[in-house]
Amino acid sequence: MNNIWIWIGVALLGWVAWDLYWGYTLLWDLIYREDNPTLYWSVVTAWFVLAVSCFFSGKNSLKKDT
Repeated sequence: MNNIWIWIGVALLGWVAWDLYWGYTLLWDLIYREDNPTLYWSVVTAWFVLAVSCFFSGKNSLKKDT
């Protein structure tokens, strides 16, 4: 298997797309865009940042010390 973090990043980006399409997200409870927009956008932004960071996290771990 290549790098698991790439697949986790793709899954999290799918989660963000799902949240944007349906208008709710999940943190510890369902957060609806209409009811609490500030918390909704904060959580979606956090998922997005976490997803993007997955694409960069595995690059340094692939380097071997010589």
